[in-house]
Amino acid sequence: MYSPEKIYHALMETGTDYADKKAAYMALDDSTKSILADAFTEFKEGSATEKKEKALASDLYLAHLNSLGVARRAFLLAEVKYFSTKALADAKRTEQSTKRTEMQHISGLI
Repeated sequence: MYSPEKIYHALMETGTDYADKKAAYMALDDSTKSILADAFTEFKEGSATEKKEKALASDLYLAHLNSLGVARRAFLLAEVKYFSTKALADAKRTEQSTKRTEMQHISGLI
């Protein structure tokens, strides 16, 4: 049964989840350079190039990249769910419109 209220709630739920996960991913992504800089300062010896290579391979930076990947996946899955829910809502609305048109056509024949 077509229920605009249920569709609205589904869109709000999936949309909110999508927004939350996108914000979490973006916050992590925005901090990537700072995390790399923090890792860089842990190394006292060597040239800047050597320190950067060590920072890129550091546990701190690799853990951040792992968290970023997890957040990116969650964000993308939430995006798929939201846009799929939106597409389903559009399809249901079209289906209901078609049914109304059919009923008007049938009632005109009687």
